[in-house]
Amino acid sequence: MNPGVQGRDLFDLVPCGLISATTRGVITTVNDTFLAMVERKRDEVVGHHLIELLTPGSKLYFETAFMPQLKAKGRADEVTFDLQLPKGETLSIFLNAVVDADRDGGCILFAVFDATLRRHYERELLAARRFAERSETRVRILQTATTAFGAAASDDEVASALVVAALAATDASTVSVHLSNPEGDFSDPSSAATEPRVEAALHASLISSIHPSPDGSRSNPFATAVYSGSAELGARFPSDLHRLHSAHIEALAVVPLIDDGTICGLLLISFGRPRGLDPQTLHLLDSLAEQSVLVLQRIRLRELISYRSLHDTLTGLPNRLSLQMRLDQLLAGSRPSQRAIALLFIDLDGFKVVNDRFGHLAGDSVLRRIGESLEQAVRSGDMIGRLGGDEFLLVCDDADEQTLIAIAERLRAAVRNTPVDEESGLFVSASVGVSIYRPATTREKTTGEALIQLADEAMYQSKRTGKDRSTIVYAGSSEIQSASSEI
Repeated sequence: MNPGVQGRDLFDLVPCGLISATTRGVITTVNDTFLAMVERKRDEVVGHHLIELLTPGSKLYFETAFMPQLKAKGRADEVTFDLQLPKGETLSIFLNAVVDADRDGGCILFAVFDATLRRHYERELLAARRFAERSETRVRILQTATTAFGAAASDDEVASALVVAALAATDASTVSVHLSNPEGDFSDPSSAATEPRVEAALHASLISSIHPSPDGSRSNPFATAVYSGSAELGARFPSDLHRLHSAHIEALAVVPLIDDGTICGLLLISFGRPRGLDPQTLHLLDSLAEQSVLVLQRIRLRELISYRSLHDTLTGLPNRLSLQMRLDQLLAGSRPSQRAIALLFIDLDGFKVVNDRFGHLAGDSVLRRIGESLEQAVRSGDMIGRLGGDEFLLVCDDADEQTLIAIAERLRAAVRNTPVDEESGLFVSASVGVSIYRPATTREKTTGEALIQLADEAMYQSKRTGKDRSTIVYAGSSEIQSASSEI
C-alpha cells in the first residue's frame, strides 16, 4: 500500500460505493463514492434506510425478495436496482451484499457499482434481438404471402391472401380489401374476413377515405394513412365517426393498392383500441400491397389473353375457337329429348363493294355495327360470333324449325337495317345457311365441323338462288342432307 494513502482514504476513493448497514437495512457508514452516486450529503444518507434511496419498483423487490433471500443465504451478487436521484433522474446499479453476523452484533456490507453502461448495452442488445425477431417475422409473413399470392387465380383469392397477411402483420381486429372495377367504383369487400357489423362502417367510410377533408385539404391518396385514435378519425371522417365507433373501430389504417399511378383497391385495417403503426410495419404493409398489385396485374393479363383468344378483335364477338368450343359442348351433352342443335351461317351479300367504295376502315366500322345488330337479334342463350371476313355464325340450342326460321329472318333484317353509309343510303344484305341436328331423329352422331360445313353449303345455296334469303339443311341421312328449303 502507498504509505501516503491511509485506510480511510482508500475506503472513500475506491471506484464503487461501500455501505455498512444494520440487519434491518439502516445505513451506518458510507464512502464518498456512494455519496457522489446518489448526489446527497452524508447526513442525508447515514441513519436512513437504504430502501428510501430506491425507485418504487426497486423498493418493492428489495423488501419482498432481496432482503429475505439475503438473510437466508448470507450473500447476494450483482442484483440490479435503480436509485432515485434528487433531481428526478434514476441511476442503475448492481448491488453486492454480504451478512457479517460477528461484527457489531450483526451487520450487512454492501458494494454498489454503477450499471449505467451495462444496462444501456443490455437494452441495446435486447432491442437488437427484438428487431431481429420482428424482421424474421416480417420475412416469414412476406414468404407466406408470396406463396399464397402465387397460388391465387382470382381477385377474391388475392384479397383473401392479403387479408391473412395483414392480420399477421398487425394485431388488427378486422381487415378488408376493396377492389375497384373498370369504371373506378370500389366494390364491397372482396374478402369475407371481417364481421358483417364492421363491414357496413368500413364500406361507408371507403369513398371518403380518398376524397378531400371537410376543410378542403387532401392527403396524398397514394400514401398509406393511419388514423391512430378518435381525434384523427373524427377529423378525417366526421360524418362516419359514430358508425365507426358503433362498430368498435378506434383506429384505422388505409393502404392504397396502386397500379400504374391509379388506385385499384384499398386495404382497410381497423383496430378496437387507439393504435399507431411503426415504420417497419407500414413498410411491410406497403410491400404486401405491392405484391398483391403484381398478382392482380398477372390475373388481369391472363384474363385478357384468355378473352382475346376467344373473341374477335374487330367486333368483340366470340371467334371461331369460342364458337367451336360451344358447339362441341352442346353436341357432347345432347340428349334424345332435346329439340335441335342448329347453326346459322351468315354471309354478307356484296360487302366487297363497301370496301372498294369506302375503304377498309369504313368496312371495319360497318362490320362492328352489323356485329352489334346481330348480337341484339339473337336469343339470350345463343352464341353469335364472327368466323372472319364478312362471315358470322350463330350457335342455337334447343330450337325447333319455326323458331329457327324466325331467328334467321331477324338476322337478315338486322343486317338490312344497318346502314353502310347514311348519305348514300347504301345497305347490305345477308345470305343465311341453317344446319339442324335433331338428336331424337338422327341415328348417327355428328361433329361440329360437319354442322359448320352443312351450314356453309346451305348459305351458298341461298346465294345461288338470289341472295338475301335463308336455306335449311338437316344433318343425318343422305336423303335428309340433300333436302333444303328456302325461306
